[in-house]
Amino acid sequence: MERSGNFYKAIRLGYILISILIGCMAYNSLYEWQEIEALELGNKKIDELRKEINNINIQMIKFSLLGETILEWNDKDIEHYHARRMAMDSMLCRFKATYPAERIDSVRSLLEDKERQMFQIVRLMDEQQSINKKIANQIPVIVQKSVQEQSKKPKRKGFLGIFGKKKEVTPAVSTTILHSVNRNVISEQKR
Repeated sequence: MERSGNFYKAIRLGYILISILIGCMAYNSLYEWQEIEALELGNKKIDELRKEINNINIQMIKFSLLGETILEWNDKDIEHYHARRMAMDSMLCRFKATYPAERIDSVRSLLEDKERQMFQIVRLMDEQQSINKKIANQIPVIVQKSVQEQSKKPKRKGFLGIFGKKKEVTPAVSTTILHSVNRNVISEQKR
C-alpha cells in the first residue's frame, strides 16, 4: 500500500508540475501578446510620424517652388504665399514635441524672413515698373524735341576759321532733358 500511496503522491506532484508549467506558459504567452501589442502601437506611431514628415516634405517643396514665379506676383499672390507660410508654420509647430524646439523655431524664422524678403522684392519690382513707365512717357517728348533741334557745328574765329579758338557749344535741350531724367531715375532707384 505504501507503494500505491507514493504512486498517488507522484501522480499528484506530476499534475501540480503540469499545472505550474501550463500556468507559466499562459503567463508567458499573455506577456508576449501584450508586448507585441505595445510594439505594434509603437510602429503605428512611427508610421504616422513618417507620414507626417513625408507630407511636410512635400508641402515644403511645393512651398519653395511657389517662390520661383516671384517676378510675376501681385498683391493676391503675396496674400496666398502668406497663407501658405502660416499653414507651414502650424505644421512645423506640431513637431515641437518630437524634435528640438530650437530647430523648429529656426526653420520657422527662416521662412518668415524669406517671406519678408520676397515682399520687398515684389515691392521693388513694382517701383521699377513705375519708373519704367515714367521713362517711357518722357522719351517721346525728348525724341520730338531732338528732331526739332538741329545740331549746330562750332564756328571758329580767326583767319578763314583756321586759326582761332572754338566757341563752346551749349548742349542741346534734348541732351539736358535726358541727363535730368537719368539723374531722377538714379535718385529714385537709390531710395
